[in-house]
Amino acid sequence: MAYENVLKEYLDEDPERKVKLFKIYTRILIISTFLIAFGVFMFILIEFGII
Repeated sequence: MAYENVLKEYLDEDPERKVKLFKIYTRILIISTFLIAFGVFMFILIEFGII
C-alpha cells in the first residue's frame, strides 16, 4: 500500500514526530475515557431522576 510507505517515511524523517504523535494519541485516549465515564454517570443520574 502506498499510504503505509508515505506515513512510515514521514515518521522516520524525524524521530520527534513519533513522540509527538504518541503524546497526542495518549492525551486523546485519556480525555475520551473520562468523557465516556462522565456520560455514563450523567445517564445513570438522569435515568433515576436525581437530576
